[in-house]
Amino acid sequence: RKKGKPAPKSEHPTAEDLPRTKLSEWLEAHVTNRINDKFKALAREREEIDKIAFDRAYEEISNAGKITIRQVTSNDSKVDVRERMKSRYAEKKYPDEFPYRCKCILVFQNLDGVDVILFALYLFEHGEDNAAPNTRTIYISYLDSVHYMRPRNLRTFVYHEILIAYLDYARQRGFASAHIWACPPLKGDDYIFYAKPEDQKTPKDNRLRQWYIDMLKESQYRGIVGKITNMYDLYFTGNLDATAVPYLEGDYFSGEVENVIKNIEEGKNGKGGLKSKNKQKKKGDADKTKKMRKGTRSGGLDDDFITGDDGKVQDLTRDPVMVELSNSFKPMKESFIVAFLNWEGSKPEHRVVPKEVEEERDRRKKTDQVKPPKITVKKDKYGKLLKIINDDAEDMQCEILENRQAFLNLCRGNHYQFDEPRRAKHTSMMVLWHLHNRDAAKFVQMCFSCSKEILTGVRYNCPTCNDYDLCSDCYNNPNANRGSCTHKLVAKPVDGESNQSANGGKSAQLTEAQRRERQRHIRLHVQLLEHASLCSSPSCNSSNCAKMKQYLKHKQECKLKQGNGCKICKRIIALLKYHAQSCKNKVCPIPQCLVIRERIRQIAKQQQAMDDRRRQVMNRQYRMGHMAN
Repeated sequence: RKKGKPAPKSEHPTAEDLPRTKLSEWLEAHVTNRINDKFKALAREREEIDKIAFDRAYEEISNAGKITIRQVTSNDSKVDVRERMKSRYAEKKYPDEFPYRCKCILVFQNLDGVDVILFALYLFEHGEDNAAPNTRTIYISYLDSVHYMRPRNLRTFVYHEILIAYLDYARQRGFASAHIWACPPLKGDDYIFYAKPEDQKTPKDNRLRQWYIDMLKESQYRGIVGKITNMYDLYFTGNLDATAVPYLEGDYFSGEVENVIKNIEEGKNGKGGLKSKNKQKKKGDADKTKKMRKGTRSGGLDDDFITGDDGKVQDLTRDPVMVELSNSFKPMKESFIVAFLNWEGSKPEHRVVPKEVEEERDRRKKTDQVKPPKITVKKDKYGKLLKIINDDAEDMQCEILENRQAFLNLCRGNHYQFDEPRRAKHTSMMVLWHLHNRDAAKFVQMCFSCSKEILTGVRYNCPTCNDYDLCSDCYNNPNANRGSCTHKLVAKPVDGESNQSANGGKSAQLTEAQRRERQRHIRLHVQLLEHASLCSSPSCNSSNCAKMKQYLKHKQECKLKQGNGCKICKRIIALLKYHAQSCKNKVCPIPQCLVIRERIRQIAKQQQAMDDRRRQVMNRQYRMGHMAN
C-alpha cells in the first residue's frame, strides 16, 4: 500500500471480532499504551534531529497496522507424573498428576488489510489449590514469532511488554513464581509456527537467555518481579529431594528426572555390579582407617560421606536422584530461570533485589513511572456492550490450538506456512476462520417427528422434555406426530448458522445462556451416544436410542465420510471425541473410543519426543563444553 494511505478493510472475519477475555483486554490495553508512548518518544527524537513538526513525525512513525491481542484457549489440563518418579516417591504421597490451566495468546497485526498472526504464547497456570510443589506457579511454556511486524525494530519491545503485562496480571491474581526454560528450538524443529522465513535467525542459547533476563529486569524496575534466580541455586544446593521441584508439562526436570531414576535403578539391579563391589571395598578400607585413627582430630570421613569411584566425596544423606540431577543442572543452570512475583503474600526474602534495581525504582517514581492500563467499556458496531469473558471461570475450547502440537499438525497437513508474507496472510485467514467457527454445531439435532437433522433456520425445543426438538415444517404442520409432549415449545436458532447470518457471515459471540444450553445439549447427546452403543434391546424405552443407532450405523456404512463433507459423520465423530476425552476405561465398547484416545496419546508423544530431543542435545552440548573447560 502507498505510504500515508489507510489499508483497505477486509471482508473476512477479523481478529478484533474474536471473543475478548479479562487477560486479553489487560494485555492489549497495556501494550497499546506502551506503543503509543514509544511512538511519542521516537517522534520527539525525529523532531529534534530532522527539524520537523511533532505531529508529522508521530504520524509517519505510527503509520503501521493495528495490533490486536486475543486469548484463544483457556481450558483445564493436567500433567501425568511418569511411572518411575511416581513409584520412587510413593511413600511421600507424591501426586499422580498436577492439574493446570492452559492458555494460548495470539498477537495479530493488520498488514495490508489482513490480520496476520505474528506471535503466539502458551502459558500453564498452577493455582493455589494445586498440590506442592506446583502451588501458585506459572510456566511460560512456549512462545514463537515471525518477523513481519511493522516497524520490525519494535518486535522485541512489543513481545517484552506482553510478557511483562502478563506477569503483572498473574501476580495480582495470586501467583508466586514464574518458571522459564530458555532453550531455542533445534534445527529443523518448529515450536508453534510451521515453516518460518528463511532469513529469520534462530537465537543462540546465550542470546535467548539474555532476552528473557532483559524482560525480567524491566519487570524488576517496575516492581512486578522480585528475586530472579535459577532452579539449581533454588533446589539443588540444599538437602531437598526431588519432590520439592515443580513438576511442569514439557519442562526439562520432568523428563530428566525419569532418566536419572532409571539409571539409578538399573545400577541397583546389577548393571553396575563391579562399581558396587569397588564401593563396598573402599567403604571397608575407610572403616579400617577410621578405627586406626580413632581419637584423633584428623580422623577419616564422617559416616554420612563416602568417596565415589571418581574420587569425589558424596553425601549419603542427600537424595541420590538430586545428586545426579545437580550434575546435569549445574553447567547450564542459567537456562532454567525462576522469577518470584511480588504478590500480596510473597515472602520478604523473595522480594530482595540488587541495589541498582532499587535505585532505578526510586528514579522512576520521580520521573516516568508506568501507570497501570485502564480497561475501558467497549461496544460493537451495533452499539451493544462487548462481553468480557472470565477466562479463569469459563472454558474456551479450540481444537486446533488446544496445544502447540495440534496447531503444528494442522499447519503441516494443510500447508499453512509462514515462510513468505503472502502465505502468512493466507494461514492467518484460515486460522481466523477456524476461530470464528468453533461454536458451530458439531452434534446432531434431530426432529422428533420426521427424524431429519435440523441444520439451518430455527428449531423448536421443549424446555421440559429431554432432547426434544421439532423442525419448522413439523412445528407448523398440525398433523405432525408430536408424541407425548404437550408443553409449549421455544424457538431457538440452530447453533452457529444463525449467528453467522446475523452478523454478515461472521459468527457472533454466544451469550452466557446459549453457551450453557449448548454444553447441556452436548452432554445429553454424549449420554445418548453411550447408551445407544451399549444398548442391545430391540424395544428400548428411549425413543432416541433407535435414532442414534441409525446414525452410528450410517457412520460405519457411509462412503462420503467426514473428510468429504458428510455432516452426519462429522457430528458423530465430534460426539465420539467428547466422550474419548473424558473416558478412562482400559477397554471401552464405544465405537472408535480407543482409536481417538490413541491419536491424543500420539500427539502427546510427539510433544514429549521433541522435548526429550532438545533436552538430550542440551545435555550433550553443555557436558562437552564442561569437559573441555
